[in-house]
Amino acid sequence: MSKARKDCNFKKVIKKFFSWKKKETTTVHRSRITDPGFTLVEMVVVLAVISILVGIIVPTVVKHIRDARIARVRNEVQVIGSAILSMHKDTGRWPFTNADGPSGGVNRVIGSMDPTAMCTTVAPGALAGASNWGTLGPIKPLYDYIYYNNPDDDTGPINQNQPGQDYPTLGDFRWLGPYLDQPIYADPWGYSYIISARYFPGNPIAVTTGHRVLILSPGPDLSWSTAFSDTITRNTFPDDSPYGDDVGFVIVTNE
Repeated sequence: MSKARKDCNFKKVIKKFFSWKKKETTTVHRSRITDPGFTLVEMVVVLAVISILVGIIVPTVVKHIRDARIARVRNEVQVIGSAILSMHKDTGRWPFTNADGPSGGVNRVIGSMDPTAMCTTVAPGALAGASNWGTLGPIKPLYDYIYYNNPDDDTGPINQNQPGQDYPTLGDFRWLGPYLDQPIYADPWGYSYIISARYFPGNPIAVTTGHRVLILSPGPDLSWSTAFSDTITRNTFPDDSPYGDDVGFVIVTNE
């Protein structure tokens, strides 16, 4: 075969190859252009369905979370209340003192001394004295009675078990704590549990009787509704039981 003929055949092959590549590229390009994808109507329908599902699911999830938190509060106030009752059975005394002796008295015993854990908001329509749950003093932390033996003017683990000042550790009536597995208790919303220690039997600062002693959380509305007033007792209307969204437990009644 002559050289000229070989060159001619080679050029034909090259021309055919590039002609095929151009055709393939054009086909792919046209395919991409003609691919319809999602239309605007389809996208609107999908978004509408998602919105409906979110509207149905989110409230249900929120309600389950709220109910779970309320259930936890109900459990914890009973646990703390039972611990206080156990301490009273052992020592013969209620947790209301704040001075050497033990003597003196406090209006509130609180689950956490963290200032950010103190709810001071009052709900609309709250009963008389509801603000006292977040503000009335003097106060003392719950752990001084239940976790540490320090009901006098000291606090925490320092200077606990002092003879003549703290609860006895010997004899028939003695402190056998700790009565709880941790020193600090706050509700699921981060607020301290509050005990209306003013009304514990024997508290010298109490001026009236017939009150329920409550351990209370402000509940899911994060505000106080329950009465905390000398003028409202278990025998009045309204009475001093947990009110509104507040969640609580009755420890004892001062007769």
